[in-house]
Amino acid sequence: MPPALALESTIKFAMNPQFRFDRDNQPHFQFKRADHRGYYSDVALSILLSVARHRRLIASLVAVAVVFAGIVTPLMPRRYSAEALIQPSLVSREQGKPVPLASVDGAAIVTGEARLIRSDAILREVAKRLEQGPVALGSRSLSATSSDWFWATWFPEKHNHSPLDRLVALLRNKVVIMNDTRSYLISVSFTGPSAEDAAQVVNAVAVEYLRDKEKQRRLEKVISAEAELRQQLALYGEKHPKTVLAATELDAERALLDALVNSQYSDQNANASEQSVKFAVPNYTPTSPKGVVIFGLSVFSALLAGIGLAIWRDRKQSHEMRSEVEKIVGRQPNPEKVKRKQPTG
Repeated sequence: MPPALALESTIKFAMNPQFRFDRDNQPHFQFKRADHRGYYSDVALSILLSVARHRRLIASLVAVAVVFAGIVTPLMPRRYSAEALIQPSLVSREQGKPVPLASVDGAAIVTGEARLIRSDAILREVAKRLEQGPVALGSRSLSATSSDWFWATWFPEKHNHSPLDRLVALLRNKVVIMNDTRSYLISVSFTGPSAEDAAQVVNAVAVEYLRDKEKQRRLEKVISAEAELRQQLALYGEKHPKTVLAATELDAERALLDALVNSQYSDQNANASEQSVKFAVPNYTPTSPKGVVIFGLSVFSALLAGIGLAIWRDRKQSHEMRSEVEKIVGRQPNPEKVKRKQPTG
């Protein structure tokens, strides 16, 4: 078609009123909004109806859960907790006078002392003290079992070669040491099978900490006495009274240090005068199990299980009824097919 004829036909088509686009009578499309509120209201109503219909089943499940909790709770082992508080000294005593440690932050001192308590050296000494104690926590809680070969073969990092190693591992995992840098306090807590065991463990940790700090102070005094003796020897010789006095003081400090090192299992009463430590007292109120939590969880779980079972049974019944109706409807003949099959007279 020539371009002129094509342009003429286009103009005639556009000017024809039959093919014009009517803006006033154009269809208005409206989308139907989903009624979420009505849907959830229907769901909630169906759930309430299911609960009301199967209330006896739900009540029986709750009763069974309460009875089960009442039987299990007395059989669960009791756990007791104890806590000792340690306040590290932030001053250094030189020549009998307290000198503040101005060059070191107090929070850093507390953090360092807490890491010292967590160290294997302290925990090993605590384990030795507990083995020699009257309660003998290690022999009762960590006795050797026949499954040691299993851990040694497939889990070597979990295997402990001796009862002492097992007790040290128990202390490392169970003793909770927390430091509060604002109050400069270190809390040592432990949860054991009895109140005496829990108090004994935390007190052993506190006593061993005090013993370690005392060893450090005694060692510093021995080093200072040795330096004083060398100085007196260089100035006055061996026969001078000041040299003899310095040698006597050195022997006395060494004797005190040896006595402290050899008395590994001293009683905590020897350190009772230390004001920076508050020893734990056995608390005979168990921290676990908690009866309120057990009964509450049992009732809540039984309610959830009962409501879910009730909804499932209603849905199953409705599905079975729908299937039966479809079967019945499918067996009836179609009227149109019957009319087609009838012969024409």
